[in-house]
Amino acid sequence: MDKEEETLGCGGSCGTCGGCGHDHDDESSLPILVLTDENGNDVTFEKLDVVVLDDRSFLILSELKEEESDEIAVVILEIKDEDGEEVYDTVVDEELSKKVYSQFLKQQGIEEDEDEE
Repeated sequence: MDKEEETLGCGGSCGTCGGCGHDHDDESSLPILVLTDENGNDVTFEKLDVVVLDDRSFLILSELKEEESDEIAVVILEIKDEDGEEVYDTVVDEELSKKVYSQFLKQQGIEEDEDEE
């Protein structure tokens, strides 16, 4: 996915933002990203957190949708630097995705369900 724009927020959770002044307990303060998918469509996401694992950084996103649901699907993108510009690359390695997701849950203080493994 290509980065279209970052319209709100500090870019991380309280543990990573360095004192931006946002109330991270208030969902309305979550950063919003508009990314362009492989078909050229704009997709709007909430930026949930940044996970650092083995010296690699990963962006954890949730697509903003009209209807609300109790279940939240997350998208994991690796943050890379290409020619001094931050770009996002889809994580396709299932084992890596599981590790990043597990670290994300730990950062959020959420215990993993045995069923999710």
